[in-house]
Amino acid sequence: MFFEPQFWRKEQQVTLSDQASVEGVRGYSRTLLEELIAERGMQDGSILRLRLVEGLPDDLQVEAGEETYALVITAEEAILYGASARALIYAAQTLRQMSGHEGIFTGRLEDAPDCAFRGYRVYLPGPDSFQDFYKMVDTIVYYKYNYISLEIGGAMEYRRHPEINAAWKEFAADTHRYSGRTGEIQHAYPWAKNSIHTDNGEGEILTQDQVRELIAYCRERGLEVYPEVPLLSHSDYICLAHPELREREEDPYPDTYCPSNPDTYRIVFDILEEVIEVFRPKIVNIGHDEYYTMCLCPRCREKKPEEVYAADIIKIHDFLAERGIRTMMWGDKLLPVVTKDRTYGGAGDDRISKKGLHIHFPPTFKCQQLLPKDILMAHWYFSFGLQYDFVYHTHGYEMIYGNMAAERVEYWRERRTFGAKGGFCSNWGSNHPEYMQRNCQYLHLIFGAFALWSKTYSNARQQEILNKTFEEAFHLHYGNLDEKPYIVVSHTTELNIPYKVFYDGIFIEDEVYHMGYYKVTYTDGTETKLEVKYGTNIASSAIFCSLGDNKEGFNPTSLDESALGEVSYSTIPFRKNGKTWYKTAFLNPYPEKTIRAVEYLPDRPEKVEILSVECS
Repeated sequence: MFFEPQFWRKEQQVTLSDQASVEGVRGYSRTLLEELIAERGMQDGSILRLRLVEGLPDDLQVEAGEETYALVITAEEAILYGASARALIYAAQTLRQMSGHEGIFTGRLEDAPDCAFRGYRVYLPGPDSFQDFYKMVDTIVYYKYNYISLEIGGAMEYRRHPEINAAWKEFAADTHRYSGRTGEIQHAYPWAKNSIHTDNGEGEILTQDQVRELIAYCRERGLEVYPEVPLLSHSDYICLAHPELREREEDPYPDTYCPSNPDTYRIVFDILEEVIEVFRPKIVNIGHDEYYTMCLCPRCREKKPEEVYAADIIKIHDFLAERGIRTMMWGDKLLPVVTKDRTYGGAGDDRISKKGLHIHFPPTFKCQQLLPKDILMAHWYFSFGLQYDFVYHTHGYEMIYGNMAAERVEYWRERRTFGAKGGFCSNWGSNHPEYMQRNCQYLHLIFGAFALWSKTYSNARQQEILNKTFEEAFHLHYGNLDEKPYIVVSHTTELNIPYKVFYDGIFIEDEVYHMGYYKVTYTDGTETKLEVKYGTNIASSAIFCSLGDNKEGFNPTSLDESALGEVSYSTIPFRKNGKTWYKTAFLNPYPEKTIRAVEYLPDRPEKVEILSVECS
């Protein structure tokens, strides 16, 4: 099992009967157990009853909390205890994880999370992609995440302001004409601009009822759902419909509104009211990251940037507080980050870009002392060093890590001790499994789940947990290889395509990554083809691999650059004979037949090598 329970008295292995009954409380935990019986119950299984109890046993060995759960298992019965409905879901997921890995054991298991906030931040799906969204939600619930954030922007219907949706859809159509169009817009001007989020909703507009459907699916599974409403910066969806509100007059694609214009808040508060009506949230993330365009218009130019920034946040914070809603925001503009190469975040910027453009915006870090202390800060500059955590701690803000890649967070245990409350991974692209894999989402989510849940995780265990993460991602994708008919291939290629992410308008272009096919021939003459696709089920032999028994060392920050993360979920990379190989699996369409030969049919000249082929 991937997780390591705080207390587990493990005794004898037993099996679940396909005739087992589920008793006790109703809800999603019961659904999970019923599915488990249908999927893994055995005709001669000994466990005949699964019982759900809301509450905890008296002689608990771990600290009791809202998400604490326990399992007491005998040869005939499994009793699942949970301090809450969500905790019972975790208990049921644990039984599923046991059954799907090494099996169910009699004895007693107790567990509770280390971090209170374990989240995932995503875009809305397109109208035709709800099933991908639901699969993603089921995945994060399986790994015991408890928060999910949905970015709204212009991708949800605004009944008070349909002009916002109309302008947003036109903008999205422009940026989706071809891969990379968003980058052309973002980097075409002699000023810093925000990244473009027209991947949200896949360029379409969801109705409010459709968004409610997504929210209901999440909440049924124990997730706390909250919206992200990009305001001030990343407000292109507002400014494109209302250019009279833009801060930079000459920007044809404005992304920042004027926070000194009273008409701005008529629109902002209308947007928030509609979002609140749909979500009924306890938290709203108001964005405010990457604020570059400031103090340019006649209303703002004589004001101090940090005061303009703070005044906008306070207005929105107070509007939400009046409705009993807590404000969250991205916290980069509080941080005066200085490196040997340049400045970031609240330190401002004044430099010549790689394209020869003069990039300038003033510092805002003095806003640290001006904002309400009950704001929850999302800290995504963790890679710049532990010292920046203390900006939040010393100024009295609660802090969680945003855009979290736990395998790249140094001093994890120390940071938890100093006050970090948890964190959330972020997906800035599609929820489609291929995009999630190639954007390293499964890697981040699974490793992050362990770090956020387990009190035993520290940086000393990075290599160990990384190995487990690749194995777990592979298991998530394929299950147990001996339980389904797979053709398992270990292969590699001399082709080496540099790694890149597929979001902000960058799409996976099949013609770039398609390499060829394996032609599988059976003894009766039947043939089938299996696609070989770079970055999806194969990668370069030259990529450094530190997984498994390799002793060359581990550099967590190199994972994305080395492209190993890109092929996690569909492969397990390993090193042999001076090369990196990739174990992958293809579903065998004719498991009843005997394979005579497997031949690679190339559609491009780069060589593909096969180390082994096995059938499960």
